[in-house]
Amino acid sequence: MPKETSELVLAAQKIEVQQQRLEDLAYALEKTKLQSEKHLGRAARELQEALSQQEQLAVSLRELGAAMANMQERQLAAVTALSSRAQEIQARRIRLAELMTEYASLGQKAAELLQAVNETLEAADKNAAVTAALEKIAPIVEEATTLSTKARDEDFVDVAHEADVLKQKFQNIKNQLSTAKGNAPN
Repeated sequence: MPKETSELVLAAQKIEVQQQRLEDLAYALEKTKLQSEKHLGRAARELQEALSQQEQLAVSLRELGAAMANMQERQLAAVTALSSRAQEIQARRIRLAELMTEYASLGQKAAELLQAVNETLEAADKNAAVTAALEKIAPIVEEATTLSTKARDEDFVDVAHEADVLKQKFQNIKNQLSTAKGNAPN
C-alpha cells in the first residue's frame, strides 16, 4: 500500500500553487493598461482577485505552520519513546550483567567443587570426603536454583536455562555421591 502524502507536503504543495497564482496575477496586473474605464475596471477586478489570492495564501501559510507544529509534536513523541526505550535497554543490560556476574561466580564455585570431588576420589577416607563434597554441593544447587528463578522472573530465559543446566548437573553429581556414600564400606 503506498504511503499517504503527509499533511506537511500537501500544505507546502498548496502554498506553491497559490504563490504561483499570486505571482501570475501580479504579473498580469502589471501588464494591464490603465488607459480607459474598461481597463481600469479590469485592473480593479484583477487587483481584488490578487488580494483574495493573498488572503488564501496567508491561510495556507498558517495551515503550514500548524502542520509543522504537528510534525514537531510527532517528532517529540518519537524521541520521547526512543529515550524511554533507551533507558529500558540500559537498565536491562545492567541487570543482565549482574546476573551474568552471579552466574560466573557460581561457575567458579562449581569448578572448585569439581576439584574437591576429584580429590574425594583420591582420598583415603572416602566416606568423610564424600560427606564433605555433599556439604559443598548443596549451596551450589541452591544458588543455581535462586539464580534460575530470578532470571526467569525477570525474563532472562538464557541465563535461567544455563543456571538450570548447572543445577541439574550438580544435582546429578550429588545423587551419584550419595549413592557412592551408601555403597561405600565403613
